[in-house]
Amino acid sequence: MKPAFALFTRADEPARLFHVVFHTRFLSASPFGCRLSARIAAGLLVGILGIGGATAQESAQENAASGGQTDHGGESKTVVDSPLNATPSELQGIISEEDRQKAIERWEKDIAKFDELDRTQSDPDNAVMLLGSSSIRLWSQAAEMLAPYPIIRRGYGGARYSDMVVFARRLISPHQYRALVVFIANDITGSEQDRTVEEVEKMVMHVIGVSKKVQPDAPILLVEVTPTPSRWKVWPEVRRLNEMFREVALTQPNVYCLTTAEYYLNADDTPRPELFLKDMLHQNEAGYLIWADLIGRRLDEILTDEEVQVSAAAGVQSE
Repeated sequence: MKPAFALFTRADEPARLFHVVFHTRFLSASPFGCRLSARIAAGLLVGILGIGGATAQESAQENAASGGQTDHGGESKTVVDSPLNATPSELQGIISEEDRQKAIERWEKDIAKFDELDRTQSDPDNAVMLLGSSSIRLWSQAAEMLAPYPIIRRGYGGARYSDMVVFARRLISPHQYRALVVFIANDITGSEQDRTVEEVEKMVMHVIGVSKKVQPDAPILLVEVTPTPSRWKVWPEVRRLNEMFREVALTQPNVYCLTTAEYYLNADDTPRPELFLKDMLHQNEAGYLIWADLIGRRLDEILTDEEVQVSAAAGVQSE
């Protein structure tokens, strides 16, 4: 019998509802199957009701942030520099002081909204934190799709590693999390503001370092940048970026990389448009179902291994 998640892997294998229901019923016979089938069933309900992904209006708003990068309506550039923002000395050799200031001017209002959430809302216990750009920002049903993992979601549309390095401590430090999942997709888009893979690597290492200072034992999962029709012209460069994520995961302890590209490509290695909204950039419900399954299963593996290691260490200490 084909696993349920395989129904979503190829465009020439359409995932029909009765097939998924049939498979998930039989998967529920095993403990792993229970978790996987519950995740898929929740995703199907979200997809049927049409509430799992970004709406066209939300996507258009995010496009403005992640594409041309216009400023907030000609507002004053005078903003308060939070003490939790990375200092110029901390970012020396990563981004310039000018770029740091531009990031603060551009994103302060968005980050301040998260500050307010941190003051007024409490986090669930043993949560997984999702950090990143518009795909995280628009994933309103992440908690349902990634159940049973409780979720903390901190994403803003148009986020790049080049500004995340400024705000990483501010976004991460207020929280206690079991694992950190990072998806940021706007550093290579074909624009004049693009960074090189080597530059982005320094930024990724900075974000990893921030997380390790806040939660030294929490694993970090770097999610590959998705191949999208709207940015297909820069896919060769994005592939190099994804290769860098994998290399970082191989060299840094407790850092992992989730490869996703094959699930978003046709047999001829072109993007699958049916997984995206009309903007051909942001995922629709079908795309988020794939993401949820891949991220959820990888978290299962990582956190199960972590629990085994902790139990083993405790057993050695007690001997």
